[in-house]
Parts: sequence; C-alpha cells; structure tokens
Amino acid sequence: MCFSDTASEELLRRIAVAALALAACGRLRFGPPPEIRSFTAEASQAGWSEPLALRWYVTGADTFSLDGVGSVGSSGTVVRPTRDTDYVLRVVGVGGEVASAPLHVTVTASLSLAVGADDAGGTRLLARLRHADGTPQQEDALIEVVPPGGERVQLRCAAGQAACSARLDEAPRAGDYTASAALGPVALRARAAAAQARIDPPRLVRAAAPDGAVSVTWEAAGGAAGYRVQLVDLGADEPVGEPVVVHGTSASVSLGSVPAQRAGISVEAWSALEPDGTPLAVSVAPGFVSAGPSGGTGARWQIFAPEDFSGESLRAGFPQLAPGERLAVIALNAGGTDGARATFEVTGTADSGPAVARAPAVSALRASAAAPLLHEAVRAHEEAVLREALVNGIPAPAPAGSSAPPDRTSFCIARGLDFGNRVRKTAVRVLSTAHAVFYVDEEDLSHYPGGFFDTLGGLFESRAYPADRLAFGAESDVDGNGKLFVVSSHELGAHLNGGWLLGYFGNDDVLRPRDPTPWCFAGGSNGADVIFLNDVANAAANGYSADEAANSVFPATLAHELQHLINLNQRCLLRSCAGSEETWLNEGLSKVAEDLAGFGWNGPAGRSEGAQYLARGGDQLRGYNGRSLTRWEGDPIGNYQGAHSFVRYFADRRGADFGARLVRGRGGVPGMESVLHMPFARAMADWATALLFSNEGATPDARFDYLGAGWSPLHVRLRHLEWEPLPAAGAEASLRTDGLAVLVTGPSAGGPATITVRSSESVKPHVVVARFAGDLPR
Repeated sequence: MCFSDTASEELLRRIAVAALALAACGRLRFGPPPEIRSFTAEASQAGWSEPLALRWYVTGADTFSLDGVGSVGSSGTVVRPTRDTDYVLRVVGVGGEVASAPLHVTVTASLSLAVGADDAGGTRLLARLRHADGTPQQEDALIEVVPPGGERVQLRCAAGQAACSARLDEAPRAGDYTASAALGPVALRARAAAAQARIDPPRLVRAAAPDGAVSVTWEAAGGAAGYRVQLVDLGADEPVGEPVVVHGTSASVSLGSVPAQRAGISVEAWSALEPDGTPLAVSVAPGFVSAGPSGGTGARWQIFAPEDFSGESLRAGFPQLAPGERLAVIALNAGGTDGARATFEVTGTADSGPAVARAPAVSALRASAAAPLLHEAVRAHEEAVLREALVNGIPAPAPAGSSAPPDRTSFCIARGLDFGNRVRKTAVRVLSTAHAVFYVDEEDLSHYPGGFFDTLGGLFESRAYPADRLAFGAESDVDGNGKLFVVSSHELGAHLNGGWLLGYFGNDDVLRPRDPTPWCFAGGSNGADVIFLNDVANAAANGYSADEAANSVFPATLAHELQHLINLNQRCLLRSCAGSEETWLNEGLSKVAEDLAGFGWNGPAGRSEGAQYLARGGDQLRGYNGRSLTRWEGDPIGNYQGAHSFVRYFADRRGADFGARLVRGRGGVPGMESVLHMPFARAMADWATALLFSNEGATPDARFDYLGAGWSPLHVRLRHLEWEPLPAAGAEASLRTDGLAVLVTGPSAGGPATITVRSSESVKPHVVVARFAGDLPR
C-alpha cells in the first residue's frame, strides 16, 4: 500500500496520541515492575546520630529514594538517625514504582569518638555522649579511651558539655582506639582510627585587655570548622577557665584574677568540633595579652606588641615613678630583618646613666669549648646527610643481637672534622658497660693512666646516660647490639681554629650503611651509634689534666653528644622530620644535658666558665645583644651561652619532660612555641628580662629569677645582659634578627615619665618596659 507524506504523518500522530492516553490511564507497560528482593539494616538499634548502614538489592529500577532522606544509591546508604524511625525504600523503573515495607530502627544513647593529630606531634581525642533524645549527659561523666597497644586515658565530660577532648603527647598510633563510658545504666562503646588529616594553624593572634576582658583576634585557618580559645597563665603554665568555642575569627575571654602581664592566649583550629565523621585535625597558635596602644598601665613589667605601634611610634606612659626608680627598655626583633633600626626617647628621668656595678674578678679563661665554627661544621654536615637520607630512604635498623663486642675493630674517623678526609683506625676495646663499649685508637693506648676508663665509664652510666635518657628519650640502635660505641682518638685534632674539639656525633654513622672499604672511600659511615672523643693527650695540650678529662670534661661531652644522637632518633627515626633540629636549639638542649648530668652550670667548673666570660666583651667575644638567638655564628657568649641560658631558663620551670616534648615536637621556633604555650617573642622577653634582672634584688617579678639558690647572685656566675644608657637626648640601636637591644634610664626624681620607641621597619619590635630601683651590672 502506498501513502502520501501527509497521510503518514497523520497516522503517526494518532498512534502517539493513543499511546499517551494509555500511559495516562496507567495501562502502558514496557516491562515487569521493579522488585525489592532485600532491604536490611546492619542493626535494629543505633546510637543517637551514629552512622547506620542500610542495604538493599533491587532489580528493574533506576531511581532510588528513602522517605525522609531523599535520593540514595542503587545498593545502600548510611543514615544517622536521631529518633526512632521507619525507613521506607521507594524505587522506580520502566515497569513502575514499588515501595518496601517499613524498616524500623530504634535510637539509643550513643558514644562517639574521633582521633586525629595536632601540629605539635601529639594526638587529639574528641568524644561525645548523647542520650537517646539527643541531649548530652546530665551529670559529669568519665570516658575511658585505650590507644592501640597503649595505656588507657580518661576524658572527663562535664554535665551538659557538647563534646569532650583530651591531648596525648605521643603521635597517633596505627590501629583502632576504643572508648567506653556509662550513661545511666547503659554501657556504651565506640571505636575509631586516627585520621591523617592536617590543618593550617591560625595566624597573627592578637590580644589586649583594656577593660579586664581579653579581646582576641586572628586570621582564619584553612579547613577550620571552629576554634577553641583558652586563657593561659604563662607564669604557672596552666590553662585558666573554660575554653570559648567560636566559628569566627574573634573571641572574648575573661581575664579573671590573672595579671595582664602573665596572660597568654591559645587559639586552636579544629577541623571538627564534634566526632561527626569529619577527619579530625588540630593546630594551635599561641598569643599573649599585650599592654595595648594607649600607653600601657604603668605596671612594673609590660610587653608591647608590634600592633601596639601607632604608625611608627609606640608610647609607654607612667603616671608616677617613685624617686630613684628607673626604666629598662628591651627591644626584641623577633622575626625582623638583620640590622633593624629603632630610636628611643625618654621624659621624666635624670640624664645621667645608672651607676656601673663592678664586675667580679675572673681568672684566666681556658678554651673549654670548641672554637667558633667547629661544632657548626658537624651540624652543617649532619643536615646534608639527613636530607639525603630523607630523599633516598633511611636504612632499617639491624635486628637485635647478643654477640659480645670484639676486642679489636676499626672505625672511620673524620680527621679534624674534615668529613671529606676520613681514615680507618684500628681501635682496642678498653671497657664495656651496660649501655656503652669504649674503644681507644691503638696508637693512643699509652696516653691513658690506669683507671681512666673506669672513671669515665662509671660517670657515663651513673650520670650522663640516665640523665639524657630520662630527659629526652631513647637513643637509636641501628646496629642492633644494644650498645653505644665511644671511640677516643687523637685524629680529632689538638688545635683547630684556635680551639679544640672535645668530641662529636656524626649522624651519617646512623643514617648510612657501613663503609666496608679499607680506606673509608665509600662514604665513611660506621653503620653504628658512635660518639667520638678526643684523646687525653690533646686534652692535656689544652690545659686539662687526665683527672679533669675523666671526671668532668669527657663525661660532660658524652652527655652533650648523646643528646644530639637522641634528638635525631626521636625526631627523624621514630617520627617524621623535614630536616635537622635548628642548631641554636639543638646546642641549647645539649648544654642543658650537661647540666642535668651534674656538669655544666650544675657543677663548679661549669659555673666558673660563665663567670670567666663576664669580663670578656668587645670585639673578641660579643654579648647576647650583639647576636641573634636563632642564627648560629659560634660565639661562646651570644650563641652558646645565649641558647644555653634560654633553654635552661625554661627547662627549670616546665618540668622533667620539657626536653622530651621538645625533641618529639615540630622542631625549631614552632616547636618551642608549642611546648612553651607562648609566642617566641614573648619567650624571648621573659628570658631577656631574666638575664637583666635575675637574682639582683631589683627584678620586677619573681618569675624572672633563675631558679635555685646556686644562681644567687646570678651575675657572678652567668654573663649579664649588656645595656646602654638612655639619656634625655635619646638613643638609637641596631638589632639582629631574633636579637635584642637594652637601654636603661637614669633615676627619676619622682613623677610621670614616658618612653617613646620609633621604628620605620616593616616588622616592628616587641618592646618590654620594666620599672626598678637600684643598680645593674654593665
């Protein structure tokens, strides 16, 4: 049959209309209806807002939804019920729509747990308790959490508290953390693995308390769901009151009874404020309450922040000084450029400078420490080796062994700290102790008197080793023999750059496989945990008897170098690091290690060393204010004594685990800030104030005294902080990066006074102004 085009179109139109009419009446079918073959829940009960998996198996459908939930996937979904719920699954296919029978889920009380890392190397626990109706615990509750393979810890949740948190010093562990708690008669359990998420820290934390309430602002942290802001008493190193939880970038907390001069601020950025499935991560930024832009309060000690400058000027006003009172001004160039300039003006004090206190008499200084740039050569070499190892991989430690150390063996030794010039030397075992094996270059055996190594080994075991192990943690054992090797050799050199090298630890011995060549041409690593000591004959050439070497110089050196070895192990072998610890901090910790072992400043010889430096100023040895605290230049005062006095000041205040927390942490200035709970500039301010005033009877607060009767008076034992007079005509100073300048006014006749600091630098200094009466050493 033939149709015209017009007839064909009309026929097709009629067929389409008929099809639509049939579809509208529900009689058109293109296949069988969908079939819900199974629809189940992983449990018939779920804790309030806890995840619950629903699963189904459906044929003949392409659209899936749950009543009250909305569109879902083709095989299942996860719900978080907050009340008893009947879930109905609806599916649609070409064959029509089908609904399931209701699937009933009963909601019960719940315990939720989230685990994550913080930027200080610790672990954060976040837990939440809820009754079946979603309300938090009505009474104080206790949640116990057990880390994988660890000891249980407790979180205390106050009545009505939305979520509870705790911090563990250790890094997150692999495996599941389990939590348990009771809510009324109901016993609850939860489980969570540590998230690997990271979050940026807040920046530019600023705080002031003009009316007794602390106003805090900061820059937002990327990925933060909210912040917890906590007042901290920096004198007691304790949190004060409850943290304030906010979602913005400002908060107000009560100052309470904490003096503004002691008030610090902790701003924590959290990726989640409740354990709701978001990966948990926490970062912390410290701050402090500054004296503000309005001239301060006239208190005995105040610190002004860079944001307290108005343009290029900062003013500190004092409505009334007592007759004879003076003002000390400390400018701290934390993070500023090298050679930053600042000018200082004063009104209301006499023009003449304070009387100069007589410096104590000193004996001739012996070169008891390495000359500048000796230790620095070791640190530079270590950094290069570590970065290479981080790129290429660190060799796995050898399995533990029990074989006795050989009577005779050989070691690759860097001659005179020239790591490109190593020589293999035969060494003879002279002593084995519980934790070390002592070897001597066979060429040097005749140099040592009888009993020398018995004395040295005994002091290592009784003082150096336990002090370092308790303070900083375990050392490495890359060769698996459970022993540290101590190797003495004259190859370290008698005189180097005007000084001498007492000993060294080279991390290539730990980070590189053993060099098997007879001439140490394959890198020179010993593939073992080794500390090298100089020869006793070289000690004599530098003014030390064999008795002094065995009883103080060498055991102190072992304590010093063992800290470096532990530092590498804790930071980079047991944890993840990006590079070596900053030299200033690594050396400061090792100097404190000498103290903790009963040497250094905790022994008569070490104390006298500080006193011997008192009269050695000028171009030969610069003072603290001529150096940067963090830029290492090898100066015995500005660097060694500077870093030593900084770390020692806080180590005496922050407890026995202070050093361990540092070596387990982030490293450098950020690591120091996280352990001290204060910005680096504020820590420098406390330290510099202590160097100026400690134990002099004029200190503005007892927290600026070095602790212990042995320090009083401080400045006959430790280099004082140099200062310049601040006359009425004003003065100018140049500051190093992370360095300081100190000026002291003449006495007041009684009445008002004003200090004005001017700076055109892009990074303004932090400024401390303190009132005192009396004289200070100069």
